[in-house]
Amino acid sequence: MNFFNINKNLLKSLENKFIIFGAGYKGGIGKSVLSLGIAKEFNIPYITNDQGSSISGNVNFYDNTFLTYNFKSNKKLEESKVVIIDLAGCFMIDKTMLKLIKKSNLIILPTGENPYLDHTGCLITANNLFELNKKLLFVTTGIEENKLKETIFSFNRVKSEYPHFEKLKVYGLSKCNDIIHDSIVRKRSYIRTYLSLNEDKKSEFKPFIKDWSKIIKEVSNRIDAFQD
Repeated sequence: MNFFNINKNLLKSLENKFIIFGAGYKGGIGKSVLSLGIAKEFNIPYITNDQGSSISGNVNFYDNTFLTYNFKSNKKLEESKVVIIDLAGCFMIDKTMLKLIKKSNLIILPTGENPYLDHTGCLITANNLFELNKKLLFVTTGIEENKLKETIFSFNRVKSEYPHFEKLKVYGLSKCNDIIHDSIVRKRSYIRTYLSLNEDKKSEFKPFIKDWSKIIKEVSNRIDAFQD
């Protein structure tokens, strides 16, 4: 397998596209929940290096999936104007991944739920990326709805130690495993999954879908601005 040619073809296939990059320093912080959710919401190619992840690896619940280490383009990727990349592991030491970071039009950083380990780790990652690309968006993930505001406040307090992050947006996505798991099983986006529920369930999961809709609107606005 010629990895040089694979990487070259991967980079070439992304020319003139709006690239969304899901970045995280460790697993379990919601990176694939966000990245795959956005891919399904916009019906765009999903590129990952994580074949083993329970949510992103062997993604038989999303057809438009491309693996970085066995990359082959197709008509869907060629015609798509937007793609999302979800990478696990120490991508900062991979030259191809560094090029992708520089080329990205939006980098989404999930903060995780731990106010010490996750928040600090997220901001250290963001600080490293900032020199390469300043188009960062933070999303506080994995938090019960009644604790979300408190967690965002805690994250912003740590973020304030980095003056260059002051104007960067922070969104919150409350925890809702039911919607995410049902979305995987039924091969639907989170919004379509929510709309298929009965009224009682819709009322229960309304905080999650409200949070998610705000994130999707922000991503959509960024894409529209790029295309204009």
